[in-house]
Amino acid sequence: MSKKFTYEEIMGQIAEAAIDFQLAEIKRNSLKRELSDMYATYFRAHGRPGNGERTRFDFEDPAYEGVVRFTEGAYGRWYDQRALTTKLKRRLRTLVERMGRAQ
Repeated sequence: MSKKFTYEEIMGQIAEAAIDFQLAEIKRNSLKRELSDMYATYFRAHGRPGNGERTRFDFEDPAYEGVVRFTEGAYGRWYDQRALTTKLKRRLRTLVERMGRAQ
């Protein structure tokens, strides 16, 4: 059986979860900017496949293999941070729902 938290305890948990979520989101956005800068750097140096007609690229397309390899570290960091941000957002939402039930 899980412990029954008071309204005040839940509010404290929500405050902590909100801070954790916001810090994770700030880091995720920073990592996304880093990744975007790396894409731009690569495309300036090597050109964009398809004469720049497409704004998105296909990770499976062999024409984009170079940029995928060039950015795989930054992409991995951003992807992991995005997953953490999603997890923390879900935690925050769960706590807010719990608060609603505790009233």
